[in-house]
Amino acid sequence: MAVKCPKCQSDNTDTARFCSNCATHLTPAGLPPAVLTKTLESPANALSKGSLVAGKYRVLEEIGRGGMGVVYEAEDTKLSRKVAIKILPEVFTGDPERLARFERESRVLASLNHPNIAAIYGVEEADGKRFLVLELVEGETLADRLSRGALSLEETLEVCGQIAEGLEGAHERGIIHRDLKPSNLKMTPEGKVKILDFGLARAFRDQVSEVDLAKSPTITADMTQPGVILGTAAYMSPEQAKGKLVDKRSDIWAFGCVLFECLTGRRAFQGDTLSETVAAILKGEPNWRLLPGDTPDSVRSVLRRCLQKDPHVRLHDVADARVEMLELTPSPAAAIPAARRFPLKWVTSISAVTLLIGLLVGLEVMKYLRPAASTISQPVVRSLIGLEHGQRLAGFTLSPPFGFDRPTRTAMAVSSDGRFMVYASVKENPGPQDNSCLYLRRFDELEAKPIAGTEGGISPFLSPDDRWVGFWNDGKLMKVSIEGGVPAALCEVSMPFGFSWGDDHQIVFAPARGSGLSRISAEGGKPEALTVPDKSRAEFAHRLPFCLPGSRGVLFTIMRHAWDKEPRVAVLELGTRKWHVLLEDAADARYIPTGHLAFLRRGTLTVVRFDLDKLEIIGQPVPAVAGIEQALSTTNSSRDAAAGQFAISGSLVYAPGGICPDQENTLVLLDRTGKAEPIASFKAPFFAPRFSPDGRRVAYASLGMEGHIWILDLNRGTSSKLTSEGLSEQSVWTPDGQRVTFDLVNTGVPNIYWQPVDGSSPIEQLTRGECFQWPGSWTPDGETLAFVEDHADMETGYDIQLLHIRDRKVTPFLNSRFDEKYPEISPDGRWIAYTSDESGRDEVYVQPFPGPGGKWQISNEAGDEPLWSRDGRELFYRQSYHQRDNQAFVVDVQTGPVFSASKPRLLFTAQGYSGMGPVRTWDISPDGRRFLVVKMEERKSRPVTELVLVQNWFEEIKRLVPTGKK
Repeated sequence: MAVKCPKCQSDNTDTARFCSNCATHLTPAGLPPAVLTKTLESPANALSKGSLVAGKYRVLEEIGRGGMGVVYEAEDTKLSRKVAIKILPEVFTGDPERLARFERESRVLASLNHPNIAAIYGVEEADGKRFLVLELVEGETLADRLSRGALSLEETLEVCGQIAEGLEGAHERGIIHRDLKPSNLKMTPEGKVKILDFGLARAFRDQVSEVDLAKSPTITADMTQPGVILGTAAYMSPEQAKGKLVDKRSDIWAFGCVLFECLTGRRAFQGDTLSETVAAILKGEPNWRLLPGDTPDSVRSVLRRCLQKDPHVRLHDVADARVEMLELTPSPAAAIPAARRFPLKWVTSISAVTLLIGLLVGLEVMKYLRPAASTISQPVVRSLIGLEHGQRLAGFTLSPPFGFDRPTRTAMAVSSDGRFMVYASVKENPGPQDNSCLYLRRFDELEAKPIAGTEGGISPFLSPDDRWVGFWNDGKLMKVSIEGGVPAALCEVSMPFGFSWGDDHQIVFAPARGSGLSRISAEGGKPEALTVPDKSRAEFAHRLPFCLPGSRGVLFTIMRHAWDKEPRVAVLELGTRKWHVLLEDAADARYIPTGHLAFLRRGTLTVVRFDLDKLEIIGQPVPAVAGIEQALSTTNSSRDAAAGQFAISGSLVYAPGGICPDQENTLVLLDRTGKAEPIASFKAPFFAPRFSPDGRRVAYASLGMEGHIWILDLNRGTSSKLTSEGLSEQSVWTPDGQRVTFDLVNTGVPNIYWQPVDGSSPIEQLTRGECFQWPGSWTPDGETLAFVEDHADMETGYDIQLLHIRDRKVTPFLNSRFDEKYPEISPDGRWIAYTSDESGRDEVYVQPFPGPGGKWQISNEAGDEPLWSRDGRELFYRQSYHQRDNQAFVVDVQTGPVFSASKPRLLFTAQGYSGMGPVRTWDISPDGRRFLVVKMEERKSRPVTELVLVQNWFEEIKRLVPTGKK
């Protein structure tokens, strides 16, 4: 359908907003500007300062208005950070087109993840308002900056180079902006350029020519004022003004307009009226004489190619413009000698001060490092990196403190060029509202900065090009731009034990429990299993992977059990999927380009030559640095991974501290109000205590480096060791109190054993299998033991099995694709309580034993570790989070011919009591009045507050372990 121009009577398309002949503004469809102005000024649409939106966003001030809504600066009171919230005007909530555009903006922004694009944190609806929660970008807009005049050539190249990078990232995702202009570009105080407002963005495949200035997302309440609408029109491509199809070349046109304005301080196309401006776009040319005389020919060429009116001959890819400008931009590394892998600006600018500081801290540092040899070609510079706020050792500060108190996951990564590090800062006592974060610490800056989008993240690792940081959070493997943004979830992972990003764009990781290695594309998808632990070779789990260069293989650590104090380092050949052991009593190996492997051996960083082609060790390992923090043994074995806190990239960065000490805990009794009373006069690595049937003794596991079963005599206050071989973590008394049943690791896989308490006969093995097993509970007659077996290899997870003691026969009881654990047989032997995650979270259930029959759900908001009272009239269970915040609930039950249960009642909340495991870790006294638990004591050591930096460490390695001739 043709539309007649009221001035020249020429025909135009029905989507055109300006006449293609005379540039007269055609009457737009939709909401007139006057109505829009009235809508945006409506008091009903405004939010008052200090008001709370959605219960957590406190409004600070209004910072902008546009056709897509009003923007406020607000404080996210839950995460303690400032955000921008963009409220959709109420008049549009009944307009399907407007709502669709709002939802489209949400989806588009959420799909973008780039350091030069402002991020979206979420989309919410509250109090009848729809709104976006956006990254609050500090600083001024490019329009504000240009109001003071043109930029220099160097500033222009830097600013426009970043704009091009952002557009390139969006275009690679099939997304166009369609409204790029200086007022949509923010310049942060740190010099970062952020592109705002992708409200008109569309995928390439959805090319729609919709151009309606009255509906522009940047139209303001002052749209009727002179010059305002010109600010939008001045950057429109000719095809936009004509209402034709729009693709990424419209963004390239707008980029050219911005580049021209940065260089000249004047718009490329302008006029006194809207029609004159659009006429200049359709018919005119920029005033090329305004360009500074020193404008390089390549920049002039980029401008002319960007501002071609015919999109077919216009520059087709903004990446080409970026590359042209990049070649003209001085490299900050050019003035730094190549041998200096950590280009610290303060080293060259204040070398005298650095030398003085180095002398002052030298004695402190030398206790961690051996002295440098005089023959080293480049100096080995050692310094301390202070982590406490305000501390300045050798010119460095990092805040907040590094990682957990004695972190048991790798918590740092250094860029391949040695310019920055990323580390995890996690609170000592994490809870449900923990706001931990990853931090970026550039070595030429004095402050670490949080990486937006990594809240709650741990285990950081970097992509080979250092543009992305991967991490784990909330059960998912995530990645985000190194500058922060909206994280992308790659796959679900349950408490992993290490990641490594290979140069083949694959990420290798170690899932939780007794599993092997897996890998996934860095773009996401379905994980692929690489290894399965060989239990015939006493392999429990494969952890801490490190991808070798050229995809030759993967280094990893073999654990014989969850708290293995002497793990092994192996290498996997990716082509054959076979692996062989390289080193005994070693963990967390990394390849060094000098032709060496660096690994930890009981807290000492050790180096050995390595043939990358043959994947073989050469010669004997040599100790290099002692006292590096390593999580080789902890009381809670499920969190132990043998991980070391160090990173290598030409230089070495590490956390001092050595092997994490075993944690000494307290054995206590809690009454029904949660009041605690110590039951033992000493502290030890107590775990999973159980009362004897008569209540006079307690069997418990002592984890840590020994891992034996002990018997505590409550009357005498003495403790004696029951087991003296292997490693154990769970114990259960037989109903007659004569024996203790326990799991035992002798050959790599824990089966179930028992032994008389008085030592009258030797230990006896009750089960034989290739899967991990833990004893749960006995029937009252002592004939049947319910136990848990880990079938992770068969994708059924934890299952409940039954051992019939007379013939030692094992039969399955609950084997499904869900996790079934914590089996507890009732005192009358007719019912069994257990936990299953079939609903999506752990809940407690009861069903007839040994069956058949239905089942009853006991807990209603998550529950685990069910525990019967001795008379069978009550059933208790726990709710726990990170073993720090525990709640105990009770349910009244009737176990007659018909089972019934009351509504759960909260008994008490108690923090800091150990839990977790596939079988119960607490118990109840015979009189039913008190509960036996382990109180987790606070560690004596403080969180890591300083790191050691050894520059040019490769030179020291060459001296310690010369490669020579192979």
